[in-house]
Amino acid sequence: MRNPAQQRTVSRSVEFEGVGLHSGVMCRLAVSPAEADEGIVFRRLDIRKGDNEIAADPDNVVSADHGTTIANGRGASVATIEHLMAAFALCGVDNAIVDLDGPEVPILDGSAAIFVRAIAETGLQKLDADRQPIVLRESFRIEDRGRSILFEPGEGRRIDIEIVFEGCLIGRQVLSLDLNNAEDLVKLSTARTFCRLNEVEALRNAGLIRGGALENALVVDGDRLLNEGPLRDPAEFALHKALDLIGDLYLLGAPIEGRILAVKPGHDLNTRAARLLASRVFPAAAAAPMRATA
Repeated sequence: MRNPAQQRTVSRSVEFEGVGLHSGVMCRLAVSPAEADEGIVFRRLDIRKGDNEIAADPDNVVSADHGTTIANGRGASVATIEHLMAAFALCGVDNAIVDLDGPEVPILDGSAAIFVRAIAETGLQKLDADRQPIVLRESFRIEDRGRSILFEPGEGRRIDIEIVFEGCLIGRQVLSLDLNNAEDLVKLSTARTFCRLNEVEALRNAGLIRGGALENALVVDGDRLLNEGPLRDPAEFALHKALDLIGDLYLLGAPIEGRILAVKPGHDLNTRAARLLASRVFPAAAAAPMRATA
């Protein structure tokens, strides 16, 4: 029988600064060490103490419209947390305090790469508590109009993903990822967010992507990529959808052991899947292990 791994946190604080993808607001963010079983907790420094803490938890999701937003019910919210959450998942960070002075996590280059690189350079500290992975022991699926996420028992940690964007450069992409494989983790971390040019006006009219630019997102116009330079990977679009899924599922506060098969996933389906998985794994408890109560 394997000995359980220890929980980990960052060894020291690491800071980031950049614009929010949807708000267009500049924000400074610091990731700092946390105690065992504290989970990932966001703190809005521009909101008074006592009202400003938000636990990363699927029950705290209040919006999944082109990004994941969590809130605490006392007026504090943080938007577009998925890339940072994915970085925590990829690096194996179980506990951290995320302080920020604005409403949205900076988009940086549109991927998780800058977060992952900084966390790796900072290093991790082991804590005196066991990590409790979520082990899939039965198969179950969530579906919505041709989209689905299937959870299955299995050895290791795998994600199979399929996306379809007809009539443009993206097309259909299918790939299989091993989350215990370092090369796959690098591919995931560097995959950038994307949109189609014909969506931009509607998104901006809806108050979204005010901070969007070719420096922080891939933009596709038919069969053309408007960004300078090539894709970082031929399957970068599917890789980014997998990255978003990993970040949204890490709201559960633990790695998932088993197989996940996702067809046309998105933040709304991802976060609903996280709540469904939480209800099956922790049926009587309102929160997952390693979860703060803020």
